Amino acid sequence: MGTSNHLDLLRGEYLDLQERYAQLQQQYAILQARVEPDGSPDTGCFAGQLFDTMRNLFEHHSFSDITIRLGENELKCHKFLLTTRSYYWNDLENRDFIEISGVTLEAFHVVYRWLYTDSLPRSASQFETRLLQEVCQVAFRFHFGALQSRCVQLLKTRVDVENCVSLFEFADMEDIAELRDYCSAVVAAHWKDFKPEKFAQLSAVSLLRLLKKNSLHVLHSIIQLNREDVLLLYFIENDGKISNVVNTVDEQGLSPLELSLVCGRINIASQLLQKNASCNAVDQSGYSILMRMIDKGDAVACEFLAKAGADLNFVHAKTGSTILHRIACANMNRSAMAQWINSWLERIDLDSVDIQGRTALLQCVIYGNTELAKFLLRSGADVIKADNEGKTALFITLFDRCDLDLSEEIVKYGGDPVVNHMVHGDSLLHISVRKDNCEATRFLLEHQASVDVGNNENITPLEIAVKQNNLAIVNLLLDYNASVKLSRSNDDSLLHEVISKGTEMLNVFAVKCKDINWSFSDALSYALNTKALDCAKIIVSVGGQVEEKDSYGNSLLIQRILLSDDAGASFLLELGADHSAKDSKERTCLELAALHGLINTLRIICGLGVNINERSDRGSGYTVLVHTLSEGHYDCAALLVSLGCDLESVTLDGSYVQTMLHHFIDVVDEQAAVFLIESGCDGDAARVPRDSNNSIKETPIHRAVSAQMNKAVAALVTSKANLSVQDSQGRTACHIAVQERNHDALSELLKANDVGFLSIRDKFGHTPFSQALFSKQHMLATAMINRQPHVALQTNANGENLLHISVKSNDLESVLFLLSNSNDAARAVDGTGRNAIHYAADVDNELILRNLLLVGCDVNVTANDGSTALHVAVRGNRPHHTEILLENGADANQVDGRHENALLIAVRHGSLDCVKVLLSHSSVDGLAVNKNGQSALHLCAVLTTEKTQSRTSSIEMCEILLRREAQSLPEKIFSAYVDLRDVDGNTALMLAYMVGNGDVCRCLLRYGATMGARNADGATIFTYETPTRLLLFRLLDSLEREPRWSDGDVCDCGVRFSITVRKHHCRHCGRLVCAKCSEVTMPIAKFGEEKRVRVCSLCVEVLTKGVR
Repeated sequence: MGTSNHLDLLRGEYLDLQERYAQLQQQYAILQARVEPDGSPDTGCFAGQLFDTMRNLFEHHSFSDITIRLGENELKCHKFLLTTRSYYWNDLENRDFIEISGVTLEAFHVVYRWLYTDSLPRSASQFETRLLQEVCQVAFRFHFGALQSRCVQLLKTRVDVENCVSLFEFADMEDIAELRDYCSAVVAAHWKDFKPEKFAQLSAVSLLRLLKKNSLHVLHSIIQLNREDVLLLYFIENDGKISNVVNTVDEQGLSPLELSLVCGRINIASQLLQKNASCNAVDQSGYSILMRMIDKGDAVACEFLAKAGADLNFVHAKTGSTILHRIACANMNRSAMAQWINSWLERIDLDSVDIQGRTALLQCVIYGNTELAKFLLRSGADVIKADNEGKTALFITLFDRCDLDLSEEIVKYGGDPVVNHMVHGDSLLHISVRKDNCEATRFLLEHQASVDVGNNENITPLEIAVKQNNLAIVNLLLDYNASVKLSRSNDDSLLHEVISKGTEMLNVFAVKCKDINWSFSDALSYALNTKALDCAKIIVSVGGQVEEKDSYGNSLLIQRILLSDDAGASFLLELGADHSAKDSKERTCLELAALHGLINTLRIICGLGVNINERSDRGSGYTVLVHTLSEGHYDCAALLVSLGCDLESVTLDGSYVQTMLHHFIDVVDEQAAVFLIESGCDGDAARVPRDSNNSIKETPIHRAVSAQMNKAVAALVTSKANLSVQDSQGRTACHIAVQERNHDALSELLKANDVGFLSIRDKFGHTPFSQALFSKQHMLATAMINRQPHVALQTNANGENLLHISVKSNDLESVLFLLSNSNDAARAVDGTGRNAIHYAADVDNELILRNLLLVGCDVNVTANDGSTALHVAVRGNRPHHTEILLENGADANQVDGRHENALLIAVRHGSLDCVKVLLSHSSVDGLAVNKNGQSALHLCAVLTTEKTQSRTSSIEMCEILLRREAQSLPEKIFSAYVDLRDVDGNTALMLAYMVGNGDVCRCLLRYGATMGARNADGATIFTYETPTRLLLFRLLDSLEREPRWSDGDVCDCGVRFSITVRKHHCRHCGRLVCAKCSEVTMPIAKFGEEKRVRVCSLCVEVLTKGVR
């Protein structure tokens, strides 16, 4: 339909284009004449004048010179116009009129107007198809060429599905090839939509021409249209090749003969047979025409073909089926087909089989074609023959079709062999029983089927019926005397199967089979094995023995207990079975019942008065409770406990004397241990070594924690076991939980009301908290803090808490943990008054110091010796720590016990880096002195290379100190600073000289230090005794300018100055001398002194001789 619609759209578009083309041609011609059809012509040109003249002639008939007679009507016309439009009239010179017949006035009026105006009616209502056909006839009759083309194009636009056949006939009659071809194409496009009646009025010749042009199979089309007249023309036309033509097939594989039969054209079929059409032709699938007619249920066609000589014993090559098989399987018109073939059965092989080995009778039965089946039975068809699957007709009617009436017919013609036929080793009776088909079973038994026949596995129908638990069939077979005694070795298998089906089946056999020996068989044991206690009661009632034993000598009761059959054992005890019996390993029923968790059996045995505290292993083992708990039978254990079973059961177990609780901790059976604890056993009972030399005792709580038995720990805590008990290493259970990293156990321990064990120390001095902290078990430590916050403040013998120790150990992780969990730890002090920030200042980890400051540690807190954190930092030469402390408000001028501030301490300890940091802060007092009156210069002067840290030079430190003060102090104050004396009267220069620190001496001299300053002992650098005076000479030699003059009352030679003994100064070294000590005068060139000046004897020697 999609293709047809598309063709319709294309056709419509094509017709629109044709109409537009005709209009464009007309408009183009008019434009050439410069005149519009309905407008006034352009008389300015010759063509326009001619067109205007022709219009006037049409309207007024001026100059008319000939008359057209149309019947009784006459029309004026002009000869020149007629000869112009057509060559049909070439003899008009001597004629005054012409006569036209066979044309209506309406049609000729259209032609007449076209002669003068070259126009046709535009409206389809004014110019109907009928009128257009007449005009077209006139155009072709009188050779109006231009009008012919216009009419053909207009007719093509009018062609549709309804009129295409009639227009084709019109075009064929008028021999208009263009229109005929166009109509033919339309017919071909819609061929399937046409009915034969559409072509009924079409002439045989036209129809044959149409079919030949548009049909691939002309003969098939003729048959479909049922046109025998066309068929005759076709036969005449193809007489030389008629035999091939009548046997040609179409796209669907249909031959003309088959098509005629399908269409019911018997007359045409007869004519085809006369022309040698084959009635046994096969299609591509290999089926004959007769088979296909059978499939359609066309008895008339089948009879026609049979009489025409079709092969009634034709066999399909692939399937092996005959026409009988096809009729048996066919669903169309079964009765008529059966009646038809019945008349031809004598000429057909009734027992021919297809590739599946099926006869026509089998096919009839399979497809339910009862009528044909009865015809075949009466005609002697083989009823025993089976197909490839071994199925006979009776098999199918009984089991597949369930048709007892037809089965009766088959048995009637087949007898006993049919009833007892074997299919793959099974008789029909076996099959009917296996299918639970009671009706079929009854049918077979009634028709003498063998009831005790065995199949290829020697199984009888009765055994199958029992296995399928079909009581109805079992009763039926036993009613027909089916035998219970079997020829196989295992005669009890049938009884086992009966028991497995329940009491109803067992009752049937108990009632109807009196020859079964129930006491001899193992039916009772099997019934107990399958939990069929109701069946067991029945077996006992008919003779089964309760006390029967197996090959090991175990009674049925022992067997049931060993198989953990609580219900079976209880059943036997209720029937009076002996509960005092023992198994082959001398175990009692009580012990076995406890071991296998048979609570009902255990309850019954305990109710019979047995000793529930009897020990296993001949009195040296635990009670039966241990077996019950070991196997997880807690309901049985609860029963034993409720009856007073011993929970402790102290006994020897390996190398220890211990309770049952310790045994279950040994085997890591936590559930059993929890059960004992919750049941009230002694949770503090220690296990004791059998060796008297080993005094180690272990309690359940320690062992449970070590074994990760946390539920047992929880139970012990709940039962108020002693949690503070210590082992040989002084550890509590909490210590072990931390050591084993057992968070769950610790959580359970901390749930105790009394957590005093958190303060207990082991032999290494660790509490559980400290152990957790130093082993980085912070989750465990957090749990302890949450339970008892003050554990973080625990201290050692030195008064150091855990935070102090962590800081000293440079353990940032522990520090952060303690700070996050306890703010009090940061404020606590040790025995020396130092807190955590003092320790942090001496540890090479800035993060620890910063975190302590973040939590609010006092940066200026002092220890007992007056030291602050800043003092500690500069002692250790930690510049980064110093900077951090200063940034956070550390007072650099706070003094310690020596009255020394941070700068003095840094210089004393040679901490050059810290000195640089301190001097970079303007708030640091660089002029401070200690209690000995010593400034930073004094302390720096006595520094030697061995005393400075990191082998730094004291000269560098001295230079920094002097430079900083020189920049900030006035000259006089700076001079006083450089020559400041300590309590002993020593200046920095004097101290440096005394320790031989020449570099510091030279640095001080560069900054103007006085060389001749005298200390409290009256000594100067000139009089101080040293092993050699080389340093003094070098200092004098290094002078670059005259130093400041010293003052005093005594000369270095011992002379005291007075009015008579004047003071003099050496212009080279600046010391105070008398006249005798400075007798020489000389110029000092290095000072730029050209005149002679007083110089001491020592300087004279240096200046004249130099340093040796």
